[in-house]
Amino acid sequence: MAEPRERSESLGDSTEDNPLTIRLPNPRSFLARQSQWKGRRGKPRCDHCRLNNLKCDRVLPTCNHCSWANRECKYTPLPTPAHRGIPRCDRCRFHNLKCDRNLPVCNHCTEDNGAECNYTPKKRHKVPTDHALPVKDRTPVPYATKSASFLVSDLPEEEKYTTGNWIAEHPEGTKGNLSAGTHEIDSAGSQNSENEDDHMDEDIPSNQSGVLSGNEQPKSGSDPLGPRFQCDGTRAIIRHIEPWYHSDFAPLPRSVLQGIRTANPSEMPARHDYDKALWKFLSELPAELREISAFAPDVYAGLAQAVEKSDTSTLSERVRSWVTHHHVRTGSRKYRLLLLPREQYFVIRSEKEEKLRNEFIAEVDGDVFLSKPSSASNQGKQTPREGTTAFVRVPVSPQIYDALVFAHKSHSTSLTTLTQISQAGIGCITWPMIELFHRLCPVCTSRSKAATH
Repeated sequence: MAEPRERSESLGDSTEDNPLTIRLPNPRSFLARQSQWKGRRGKPRCDHCRLNNLKCDRVLPTCNHCSWANRECKYTPLPTPAHRGIPRCDRCRFHNLKCDRNLPVCNHCTEDNGAECNYTPKKRHKVPTDHALPVKDRTPVPYATKSASFLVSDLPEEEKYTTGNWIAEHPEGTKGNLSAGTHEIDSAGSQNSENEDDHMDEDIPSNQSGVLSGNEQPKSGSDPLGPRFQCDGTRAIIRHIEPWYHSDFAPLPRSVLQGIRTANPSEMPARHDYDKALWKFLSELPAELREISAFAPDVYAGLAQAVEKSDTSTLSERVRSWVTHHHVRTGSRKYRLLLLPREQYFVIRSEKEEKLRNEFIAEVDGDVFLSKPSSASNQGKQTPREGTTAFVRVPVSPQIYDALVFAHKSHSTSLTTLTQISQAGIGCITWPMIELFHRLCPVCTSRSKAATH
């Protein structure tokens, strides 16, 4: 009697366990697929796996997920980038544009009839095979002129584009008269139109129109980012703020230029609005202060030339006194750049001052400085030379807006903005100039209105 009862209990247990059994369809093929999984870098996943971000085995005609769900498996081919490894042209790289890398002229340079389309090759030094080092002993070396020789010829001895910490690559404009290449770029990353220039000339007095910016001068080139207004009359989407530059003047430090391009244009005042407010502020200053508060490009170029030649007879009495009192020096042999020594370097020996100034010039111009740092500094991170921090640069008047955009990205107080400008190595930007920027800033204005209500 015990055996039938045990058999019946075992049968009952087996019937209860049957619903818990999960059977996989064709388990052998499924396990074989999992065991033969291979990396397929560069091969596109099927449309369903790519849409749902699944791990696709990319098997044709049906992948693992589509075969399990018994759905149609489609593969949409992805366009292969034909320009992989080919650098953008110099102009597109400086403006951070999407270059199609067409030869001899890319799409953006084609739109700008007067622009030159130059492809600077990536530079890699080739070590002779006789003196090749072991793999472990090799150290990273800077680029040389032999790479991408299939695109362009080698660079001349005097390179046009430097890569120092204080300067960014920028195309050289047209040589000759200053007005032929001077242009400003507004907050939308495009140059001012003729209508805006006429409007600005109406708002600015005739005796002040040449003090700061030179917007009345003819512009060179067209908008590299396309039209600022769409067909329906609405304003085009602003991607980033483009800093002002000219081939005769040294750009702002590279860290400042990178910070400007990462700023949100909608959170910053327009360049035209700030320039208009700055012109109004300068017009109300006494003549002796207005003359040394900001320098337009043409005035800046004449002043830099006089300082370089040590001939201040062409300058006015007030400007000559300002140059002598503040120890104004030149900071480049390739560009127009004026320097002021920092407070701790204001009274030093002339030999040391010249040594520090040469270090600054070598950093700006991208030259190799002859005196090498100590071996202790070579073993670790290379610290910046003392000369690069011993001076502050005098900005050209259009660069005042760019420096304020960089320093005001966090929308802090005027004191914090002034401190960041000083830390960036830029001088001659005073408290009233920063206050004007704060009052025009839309974020700071909305915050102040919210605080009052």
